[in-house]
Amino acid sequence: MNVSRSIVVGYDDTTASTAAVRWAADLARGTDIGLRIVHAWTWPLLGSGMAGVPVIDSAGPRNQALRLLDDVAEDVAAKTPDVTVHTELIPGSPRDVLDEVSQSADLLVVGTRGLGAVLGTLLGSVSRGLLHDAGCPVAVIRSEHHRAGPVLVADDGSDAAWEAADVAADLAATWGSTLRVVHVQDDGHAPYANSLEAWSEGTRSRALLDRAAERARSRHPELTVETRMLEGRSAAEGLLSAAAGARILVMGHRGLSRGPFGSTAHATVLHATGNILVVRRSAAE
Repeated sequence: MNVSRSIVVGYDDTTASTAAVRWAADLARGTDIGLRIVHAWTWPLLGSGMAGVPVIDSAGPRNQALRLLDDVAEDVAAKTPDVTVHTELIPGSPRDVLDEVSQSADLLVVGTRGLGAVLGTLLGSVSRGLLHDAGCPVAVIRSEHHRAGPVLVADDGSDAAWEAADVAADLAATWGSTLRVVHVQDDGHAPYANSLEAWSEGTRSRALLDRAAERARSRHPELTVETRMLEGRSAAEGLLSAAAGARILVMGHRGLSRGPFGSTAHATVLHATGNILVVRRSAAE
């Protein structure tokens, strides 16, 4: 993954966004580039003047937002002093601001937020919307744990999976982690007509894994690469099971489907308990 331009992280003073900032800072240190932390800010309307015209008083809330950015920059400097940090307060809604900055970034990093006890596993609306529209890869960070785990990448033979494998290999090389390439065979398919058909499908799956492993090793010869062929009632179920203990799961924004955001990616991101990076081609490419 070429992150020579910028890693951008959205920050809103929540526990989830704090984890996202720390994850992004760790990656920025590994790639020896700076980190841009942005906070979206909307001017408040406080009270009303003559004839009911709203009176805008932005000084207090704006200064508070600036202090939030100063505090998080100090936290990054204390924990990763070799990372250059830039902060920016940008007027607008979080969704619009992050969508805009993603168009010129190499990687956008966001946290997640719970939606109550019943919907606690769901993404916040901002993070979920960005996965559909962002102009660059999006990392959705839930935790700073599992640093010793492998970088997991899903391969279904699509062009998007091919791009995801390159990003995963770069991350694994940056962190000195093992790269694990997985392909899920859907065990909910109709029965094979004969043993030859089943053997052919297995051969295709192994060929996909071998191709991805060879590409990763040619990209980073020192990289330790493992391959796994999995089964599950769905590709998402197989990936969620395989991702347990992984440092991060990397996948394309869509597989063999033609939609803007594939059903497997959507289901996986929605229910994952760990970190996921959804690879979208940079808007500059």
